[in-house]
Amino acid sequence: MKAAALYSISEIERETGISRDTLRVWERRYNFPTPTRDQRSERLYSIDQLNRLRLIKQLLDDGMRPGKLVPLDEQQLRQLTGKPDETRPCPTDIAALLDTLTNGPRHALRAQLETLQEQYGLRGFITEVVATMNQAVGEAWFAGKIGIFDEHYYAELVRKILTAALVNLPSGNEKQRVLLTTLPGELHGLGLLMVACLLGLEGADVLLIGVQTPLDEIVRGAVACECSVVGISCSAYMRRRTITSQLVKLRKLMPKNVTIWAGGDGVRSLTIQQDGIRVFTGLNQLQDAIRALQVDVPAESVDLKQLLV
Repeated sequence: MKAAALYSISEIERETGISRDTLRVWERRYNFPTPTRDQRSERLYSIDQLNRLRLIKQLLDDGMRPGKLVPLDEQQLRQLTGKPDETRPCPTDIAALLDTLTNGPRHALRAQLETLQEQYGLRGFITEVVATMNQAVGEAWFAGKIGIFDEHYYAELVRKILTAALVNLPSGNEKQRVLLTTLPGELHGLGLLMVACLLGLEGADVLLIGVQTPLDEIVRGAVACECSVVGISCSAYMRRRTITSQLVKLRKLMPKNVTIWAGGDGVRSLTIQQDGIRVFTGLNQLQDAIRALQVDVPAESVDLKQLLV
């Protein structure tokens, strides 16, 4: 976190999923956000503005219009996001983690997570603990119970634990090779690690190449490494229209024998009618999907230069 909790426009774009062009338009049209300027005249945003913008993004994704939302203060926005009829009890383990994250001591959180990994095993830890905790952390942030620091602190701890677990998994089946990445503009990679571990447990050979990979490089990697599947993780911070158009474009570039799997909060409300794209609405679908891969189908011979013309 920066000194005085000030964020550049690129950091605001990354944290909220609202493009910098849109932020500038709102600044002129609605007089919000109202950034200060540094010595180079670059925009700087406060933590309060970041919190308000993230609430606006959530409501925009629910179908509301910016003209109605942007003028509202944070309390009014939080009231609009409230869904008391959908509240549900928090599992005991998740409640304990959330209490440590909220009230401390935060240094105890890693030990709690590692203990739960041992108790549940890697698969159960991801599907029962991390997936549920991710949602609980998001809800706690929207309710104003935790801040950006807490959210990032938790995500970094989970990332370290899952990275160590992934390194220790045995080599996978080359005929079930899956390339995992995110679309350009998508900086959230925790979902990739979760999927990589689950696929590795099923014997897949996972190529995890990080976030924000250009479409032509995704294609090049899939072809060069003879992948059966390209997995794309999409968070709720990207616009649904952008996700759809990027996935359709990627499908057109990709060889027919490579299937695209798309998952995450960003695709849960999407209905993409496109052959060769499978949308996953939950982690529990991965196990059957990787086992169902037709591993005996020979790889298609592809001229990469011709494909990317």
